[in-house]
Amino acid sequence: METNVFHQLLLIAGTGRNTGKTTFACNILRKFGLNYPIISLKITPHFHKNIESGKVIVDRAGLYIAEETDATTGKDSSLMLQAGARQSYFVMAKDEHLENAFQEIEKIIPTDSLLVCESGGLRHFVVPGLFFMMNKTDGEMIKPNSEKLKLIADRVITFDGEKIDFDLNMIVIKDKQWKLKH
Repeated sequence: METNVFHQLLLIAGTGRNTGKTTFACNILRKFGLNYPIISLKITPHFHKNIESGKVIVDRAGLYIAEETDATTGKDSSLMLQAGARQSYFVMAKDEHLENAFQEIEKIIPTDSLLVCESGGLRHFVVPGLFFMMNKTDGEMIKPNSEKLKLIADRVITFDGEKIDFDLNMIVIKDKQWKLKH
């Protein structure tokens, strides 16, 4: 499979649940969202029933994409909208539809958009401007691909349930690309 380079994308994955992925994404959106129009994406392979908020864009077997329109639902895509995303999308995609899901997103967003995305699987198809891997302080691995993803992450960040061990001032946006200060 061909891998696409997408420097406008800041990608966040995690070794499991409750590793601070959404907290980190929201911190980034609060820091940069006032000065830059940023679009957020929450991509999950887990399908949920009864999605009641949002504007459905794609709804077919193995793939669901909706634009989040309600910043008060408490869902991750809603929290990202609340934190400063100009637009927020919620995507449910089985692994075999993940690349297609990102292609669908590319069709609906402006080509020069900055993106903050929470997804581990997407890293197999896209090379982002920045890729962060979130890990629990206890270091417990849950997801099977975590070790491989940690090896290609720009930074592995630990989260103790409250604090994230990363200085957001290390992130910069230059020429509509996410970068780390050296």
